[in-house]
Amino acid sequence: MNRRVHIDLGERSYDVVVAPNLLGDCDAALAPLVRARRIALVTDPWVGDNLLPAFAPTLDALSPGWTRFTVSGGEAAKSFAGIEALLKDMLDAGIDRGCVLLAFGGGVVGDVGGFAAALLMRGIDLIQVPTTLMAQVDSSVGGKNAINTAHGKNLVGTFLQPKIVLADVSLLASLPEIELRSGYGEVVKCALLRGEREFAWLEDNLERILARDPAALVEVVAMGVETKARIVSEDELDRGRRALVNLGHTFAHAFETQAGFGEFPHGYAVATGLACAADLSARLGALAPATVERVTEHLRRAGLPTRLDELAGDGEWRAAAIERSMLHDKKTVAGRTHFVLLEDLGKPCVSDAVPPAALRETLLWAGAVDGGEAGA
Repeated sequence: MNRRVHIDLGERSYDVVVAPNLLGDCDAALAPLVRARRIALVTDPWVGDNLLPAFAPTLDALSPGWTRFTVSGGEAAKSFAGIEALLKDMLDAGIDRGCVLLAFGGGVVGDVGGFAAALLMRGIDLIQVPTTLMAQVDSSVGGKNAINTAHGKNLVGTFLQPKIVLADVSLLASLPEIELRSGYGEVVKCALLRGEREFAWLEDNLERILARDPAALVEVVAMGVETKARIVSEDELDRGRRALVNLGHTFAHAFETQAGFGEFPHGYAVATGLACAADLSARLGALAPATVERVTEHLRRAGLPTRLDELAGDGEWRAAAIERSMLHDKKTVAGRTHFVLLEDLGKPCVSDAVPPAALRETLLWAGAVDGGEAGA
């Protein structure tokens, strides 16, 4: 069940290894990269207490000394204050340019750890060991590292490619159900980008995936990584084609900005965003209405929200406020928001010419209310 996906970026190329029980058998993969160097291990409290003890013997054998640094607070850690606190702790501990940073955790740990690695001494080596489905499928691959601001999600960040990514699907056995389903939102996105075969496979194997069958998890993680690998290899710095991996995210990031970061799992926002992207695509005549229903039905089967009241039921979602948040999306250029849409399964496209009326209709379809200035 071991899968290895190569990210082809010339001198910055690296492999993503996907397998069960990987952390107990990764000495050969890590040894050439660590080379007896000191490791700065960045993690969160839960991973540090529950998963790190099994990984510690491997680290002891690889490194003459490793130091644990903990980031906490969930999405709140993805902030200027969070990154400053982590950098201070690392500098106080004497981490220097000869060290390697190992991010061991979910998407927040990967983002904050990757950002710190890019900034410290103008860049130190980075290794990603993601522990959630979301991070294994998506955020640990591609070199993007970012924090949030009051203006929106992931608006301040860097590019720093890791030296290797180790995706041990056995770690997902202890993942809370809500986090597994959140990660599945990104899995669905990848299948929509890939095409009919991959999406139909998800439809046929959903129960195995949610039951955490190791072979099924290897397949979905490898599919996500391969999807991103193809696009990142063509557009490493997100100047064009890489925007396609943001299918559903223009909506999702606006929803998170309006509700407040961390109010619901990112993958839940992505799922609702995918439903909205499909609906908008159909309103523009690009996607068959039957495909919209097929996508939303699969998301519902997976226990994911497709409407705003399912995403967060408290308060009203104001369409005008969501639209304004979209103007701060990182894909907005010269005041024009770029939407990733679908012409069919496996046929994504980017448009900066979405009529405001069509966008408003999609937001109302998702449960937003017309007019007003307040958010959710």
